[in-house]
Amino acid sequence: MDFLENSSQLSSIDFWQGRSVSTGLGLSLDSAPIGSSDGSALLSLVRDDVERELQRQDAEIDRFLKIQGDQLRHAVLDQIQRSQYKTLALMEERVVQKLREKDEELEMINRTNKELEVRIEQLAMEAEAWQQRAKYNENMIAALNYNLERAQGRPRGSIEGCGDSEVDDTASCFNGRNSKMMCRFCGVGEVCMLLLPCKHMCLCKECERNLSSCPLCQSSKFLGMEVYM
Repeated sequence: MDFLENSSQLSSIDFWQGRSVSTGLGLSLDSAPIGSSDGSALLSLVRDDVERELQRQDAEIDRFLKIQGDQLRHAVLDQIQRSQYKTLALMEERVVQKLREKDEELEMINRTNKELEVRIEQLAMEAEAWQQRAKYNENMIAALNYNLERAQGRPRGSIEGCGDSEVDDTASCFNGRNSKMMCRFCGVGEVCMLLLPCKHMCLCKECERNLSSCPLCQSSKFLGMEVYM
């Protein structure tokens, strides 16, 4: 628009300046032809104005394109940055979820391991109790067999001397005068207690309560069985 206005103003000025007023000699613009030098100068002036206008418009277009390019670049970078932030947030959320699941799984495994440890301890205690019961039953059977053998007619006088056999080691010393086996610990009470598991019968009932080991072999006493003879 500036170019058109400038061109219009230049054309008007050139037009009026190019028209000469009548001088009385009969010379005027209509009657006098324009010289070639004046036309070339006018064309050169118009061409320079056009070139300046084109350069100005090119500069404005370049500036506009640069501004638009910068804005577009900033918009694209901002969009990429927001997309990256969103992707990172999503990945972080997934990682946190996975870690939470792993923690819950680990906690469940630890809880299961503790339950298994408690169960193993219970089973070990039960197994030990069964072993003790089995040992007790075994010793009880041995004592009952011993009592049965004694009750089936073994004469009391057939008991051998002290140390002649395992069973008679348990019977300990024999008092020849009153035919009673005397306690190997107190020497007063009558022997009537069979000690298990060593199977020595060498204590009276009172001493068996107070002793935790066999006075003959010094082994630990698990059980004392009263034997009736």
